[in-house]
Amino acid sequence: MCAKVTSIGLKGMEGYRLNVEVKTFVGNDSIRIVGLPDAAVKESKERISAALRSLGYTINGQRIIINLSPSEQKKSGPMFDLPMAIGVLFSLKEMVISIPENLVESAMIFCKKQAR
Repeated sequence: MCAKVTSIGLKGMEGYRLNVEVKTFVGNDSIRIVGLPDAAVKESKERISAALRSLGYTINGQRIIINLSPSEQKKSGPMFDLPMAIGVLFSLKEMVISIPENLVESAMIFCKKQAR
């Protein structure tokens, strides 16, 4: 299954939208991160794997590919661990995500007030 999580990345003091796309397949145990990650982001696969195992989730027998986009933007630091872990859980159907309608309406009202 494929999962998509929206997060943010930082380039200096500027933020940018980051999409974390996770695809899981049955196969050899592996996690691959693509999309111009630096060494700290590549190490996220060990942190995510250890965190999920400590919480009781099993990712054995799964081939996991994580795409960080936009691909032309260099990703650095451990700030992407949580959105990647959420994407992995969602793609493995271990997590169900639903956003209540009143939360969406409240967020829209808040954004309109801030824009004034």
